[in-house]
Parts: sequence; structure tokens; C-alpha cells
Amino acid sequence: MADFEGKYGINEDKKIKDFHRKRRMFCIKDGKVIIAKPNLPYSHAVWFEKEGWITEEDDILMDEMTRGVLTPDGDVYFYTGYNFELNKEIEKEFFQHLPELVKKLKLKKQAKVYGGLVEDDYTKKWAPKKDYGTVREFLS
Repeated sequence: MADFEGKYGINEDKKIKDFHRKRRMFCIKDGKVIIAKPNLPYSHAVWFEKEGWITEEDDILMDEMTRGVLTPDGDVYFYTGYNFELNKEIEKEFFQHLPELVKKLKLKKQAKVYGGLVEDDYTKKWAPKKDYGTVREFLS
């Protein structure tokens, strides 16, 4: 298994692994929403490697694929890349698939939707780059 910590710039200590277990990962690959199993103690990169989608030498999907998490608070974050970036392409893709995410992750209508993350001290919650409001605002 590859070591992706350097690319994330994160030392995956016990606290990070505990956070990983509490959140639920998802991604949109080839136009399909894929939900990771619950309670996984590792990153998206490790998940993608285990699925055979990336390798340490070929991880371009990390910079192209829309991915995110459902937090223990019930909020949803989406982003791309090792730096948790946000752009128009992934915004469009995420919101096209939001109804399916709501159904598969059982998101509540009052759940907050956030895009991107501002990397910070790893001992506290990172701020989102953009706050879109609640799930309710995007469902017809």
C-alpha cells in the first residue's frame, strides 16, 4: 500500500484515524455516486488505491474526481485534490448528484452543504471554502 500522507501533508495519527472512522466518504466516479463502507480509518486516497483506481505512481484521479464526506454532524462536504479544492466543474457535478447522495446517505433536509476545505491545524475542525446553505435549498 502506498504512503499518501506526504501528498496530503497530514501525519495520519490516532486522532486523524478516529476522525476518518466517524465520517462517511463518497465520490462521483464515471458519473456514478459511490459510497464507502462506514467506519474506515483511512483517507480517500487509500480507499481509491484499495479499489484499484489509483496507485502511488498514477493518482491523477485525486485531482479530477469529485469526492467528499458526510460528517458525524450530518453535514456534507465536497472537494477535489489533495488540497481539498473547489472549482466550477466539481460544483456542477456534485449538485447534479445531490438528490442521489441525499437518498444513499440519508441526508436530512437541514444538513449543511459545504465546498472545499481550508487546511488548518489538524487538532481542530477545518473551515469550508464555501457555504451553500442547506440540502433543502437544492431539492425540488
